[in-house]
Amino acid sequence: MKNASVQSSVNLLTQKTSIFVVLLTIFYLISCKKEACPYCPEETCKLFENFEDDTINSSGNWLTLSAFASIQISPGTMSKTLYLSDASGGSWAYNALDFPTDMTGAGCALEYDVEFNAGGIANNDTSYNSIHIYQGPNPLSATARAVFVLNASSAIVSGAGVTHISVPLSLASGTTLPSNSFGSWQLIGGSSPTTTTDVANFNALIQNIGGVTFIVDSGGTIAEQWWLDNFCFKQCCP
Repeated sequence: MKNASVQSSVNLLTQKTSIFVVLLTIFYLISCKKEACPYCPEETCKLFENFEDDTINSSGNWLTLSAFASIQISPGTMSKTLYLSDASGGSWAYNALDFPTDMTGAGCALEYDVEFNAGGIANNDTSYNSIHIYQGPNPLSATARAVFVLNASSAIVSGAGVTHISVPLSLASGTTLPSNSFGSWQLIGGSSPTTTTDVANFNALIQNIGGVTFIVDSGGTIAEQWWLDNFCFKQCCP
C-alpha cells in the first residue's frame, strides 16, 4: 500500500509539472515579441506587394525624382514586376504611401526579389544597391536616411537572374546598427565608428519613416535596368 501511495504521489507531481510547463510555454509565446523570441512556432513571410493586381504600364504609388528614370509595372518573364530603368543623370525611385511608418512593427525582416541588368557593352557589373528608408517629403529632401548595404556574398550581379534579399527590421543597440548575413544598415551622414547618437537617430528613423527608396544608378553605364518583386514581411526570424 505504501508503494502504491508513493507511486500515486509521483504520478500527480509529474502531471502537475507537465501542466506547469505547458502553461509556462503558452505564457512565453504570448508575452514575447516575435522579433525578440529565440523560438517561434512558424517562420512565414507575409506577402506585402507582388504587383499582380496592378495595371501594366502604371507605376502605382511609386515615383521618380529624375526625368531620366522610368518606373512602371512590367509583365516580366513569370509575373508582374516593378520595372525601373535609368538614362543620363542620377535617378531615384521611391514610395511614400504604401510601406508602414513603423517598419519594426511590420515584421522582423523585409524580403524581396530583385534582378539587375547593367546595360551597355559590359554587362557584368555587380551592384550593392539595396533599399533606403528616409524621413521627409522625398529622399533628396530627407531629414534622415539609412541604407541597407549588401555584403559581397549577397551582391546583385548583372544578368545573373533573380536575387533574393532579406533586410533586418530591428532596433539598433549599443553602437551597432542591425545586420544579417545579407548586409548591414548604415546611417547616411553618421559617424564611423557608429556612435550612440547614430543608434538613437537610426531607431527614431526606422520607427517613423516617410517612405522607402531605391537608387536606379549603379556602375558607370547610363542604361541600368532593375526589376523588383515579392515584397513580404517576415514574421519570425531565427
